[in-house]
Amino acid sequence: MRVLVLGNDTPLGYSISAFANPLRRHELIGISIEKTRWGRERKVRRVVRDAAPDIVLDTRIVTQIDSSDRIGQRDVQRTAWLAEACERIGASYFYLSSAFVFSGQMTRPYLESDTPDVTSGLGRVLLDIEETLTARLDDVLILRLGRLFAGRRPNALCTALDALRRGQTVQVSDRLQGNPVHVAEVARVCMGILDQMSTGADRHGVFHYCSLGETGYHDFAEAAMACASQYEPFVKARDLLEDVTDEVLPVRNHTLDCSKIRREFGIQQLPWRSFIDRAVTRYLELYVEGEGVIEKP
Repeated sequence: MRVLVLGNDTPLGYSISAFANPLRRHELIGISIEKTRWGRERKVRRVVRDAAPDIVLDTRIVTQIDSSDRIGQRDVQRTAWLAEACERIGASYFYLSSAFVFSGQMTRPYLESDTPDVTSGLGRVLLDIEETLTARLDDVLILRLGRLFAGRRPNALCTALDALRRGQTVQVSDRLQGNPVHVAEVARVCMGILDQMSTGADRHGVFHYCSLGETGYHDFAEAAMACASQYEPFVKARDLLEDVTDEVLPVRNHTLDCSKIRREFGIQQLPWRSFIDRAVTRYLELYVEGEGVIEKP
């Protein structure tokens, strides 16, 4: 299939290319995140028409959650333009969304059948985008993800590592819970779904995916720091990690139930802990190696 990847220079976009290109099962056509900040609908129509994709894979929004670029109504409008452009040429839409469409008040993992209940802020914009797509297209598949992490900026793990290198304290709380997922895992899942779409699987519906292992943000940070502290820039990282868990505050749970994607696509979850070392090592390669201080003490 011809797949138009929106945001091919994001951490997730890089992982999708790295996973898919050696397999040569699909033709990927990439557009950088900067070039998806369209100001006019006609530009969107031209991009989609010229690419003539079978499916659009949209990584734009989920990879901006932890960036300095705010997600807002302009992104909703651009998504509406994309949906209309896809409808014109008969292309399907594969949209990567987030667990943050839920308020986090539920104590069990969220199912696809649960009604998103966020009412404001980032989550409300994410939900507006989902609703914009489903209102305009029949063939739209929405994949909600746990919070992304990677060794390439922007994401929360890299933000924390940047702060630690500057000797700054990083505050985290286990009252925030969920299942983090590495971008390489998402790439594997996306390609598995695209492979099955190319052989006749449905191109619509809502699915959840996150890595195996529910955790609090503090526990996740401790696991990352245990790995990072092996290397010279982060020897004192654990001392700079501050647990601000307040037992009085309610737990915000963004854990996703992933049984539907396993049942319908045969996709199994892998543990997020298996990807921590990979993410930290990649960060060191990209942002520290030139300083000559990545050796173990």
